[in-house]
Amino acid sequence: MSLHRFFVTRTLPEGGAPSWALPLSPKDVRHLGLVLRLAPGEHVMLADPAGREAQATLVEVSAEGVVADVAAPSSPAARPRVALAQGLARRERMEMVIQKATELGVSEILPVAFARSVVKLDDEKAGKRTERWRRIAEEAAKQSQRATVPLVREPVDIQGLIEAAQGFDVVLVPWEETVGTPAPGIGEALDAAGAGARTSVLLVIGPEGGLEPAEVAAIGREAAGVTVGLGDTVLRTETAGVIAAALAMYELGGLGGRSRD
Repeated sequence: MSLHRFFVTRTLPEGGAPSWALPLSPKDVRHLGLVLRLAPGEHVMLADPAGREAQATLVEVSAEGVVADVAAPSSPAARPRVALAQGLARRERMEMVIQKATELGVSEILPVAFARSVVKLDDEKAGKRTERWRRIAEEAAKQSQRATVPLVREPVDIQGLIEAAQGFDVVLVPWEETVGTPAPGIGEALDAAGAGARTSVLLVIGPEGGLEPAEVAAIGREAAGVTVGLGDTVLRTETAGVIAAALAMYELGGLGGRSRD
């Protein structure tokens, strides 16, 4: 049985430390003591902002905080850097994408308001949704035993997406309306780009209404986006986001996939 996982807000001590006051959020302190009812002598896993992990043995548990003996931290194996730019979708669909993409190991999730997005968010709603999405990502990271929580950004428009895309080596756009010859699959597109295990990839997924041709053209022109296919069926936006993330992770060596070293 895997240990309960908690994300500390400061760097784990080098070499470990006895009786370390764990820098946990108030919510995690309550969850550890009142919900899980963990007691002194029990073990938990800790992960810090740098992605390092350490096992800890609880020494004191109270409403004021948690103290534990912490073992020397270790760094987990490097993961492929795959980010998901997901077109805004209805609440339950968007939340499912956040959860499953986190479990798959994506490094970043960027919600995007496209022209055909059914969901429209003002600044206040966008802020509240982002807070909720971040909580969902954190819980999914704990459940899936990830060492890090993916960065969930606040929603952007097409221009914000193009600006964000500049930080990635490869930008792939699964699009069901590709005209002419069949679009390459994700693996074929990564091969053509000469992608290796350390290549950073941004996947752009349209909203429930799909991407407009002008948006696809702009991503191709201004962010070197490459149109790819996900098979011969039309997928829902939440399905496409999860499938594309899984395929890209696999192609870059994650999820037990092929090696590109």
